[in-house]
Amino acid sequence: MKESSPQLAGLSFSSLAELFDAAQPQTNGEKALVAGYWIQIVQGAEELTAHAIHSELKNLGHAVSNITLALDQLKKRKPALVHQIRKSGKAQQARKTYKITKEGVKAVEAMLRRET
Repeated sequence: MKESSPQLAGLSFSSLAELFDAAQPQTNGEKALVAGYWIQIVQGAEELTAHAIHSELKNLGHAVSNITLALDQLKKRKPALVHQIRKSGKAQQARKTYKITKEGVKAVEAMLRRET
């Protein structure tokens, strides 16, 4: 597990549930962003899949009915909070791989600072 980012020195979370409670995401996009932050920044994953984000949220009891739509909303924001970096397969339902942008990281950290 990676150490907390410099902006959040002193804050540490031993589970996604603790991070989620501290951030208090309101929208499906924010929920997906917080779960993605957990996977990519805290756990150190290089890439994210919609399936991994959805699974984490489902385990917390905060499932998002359409995770791809939530991630698409984050992609469309200016600046984008998430980038799609790969799609495997030709179908619309093909597996997509994502990465949280620097702006996405800043957005989650701003949510966390609201609470601290």
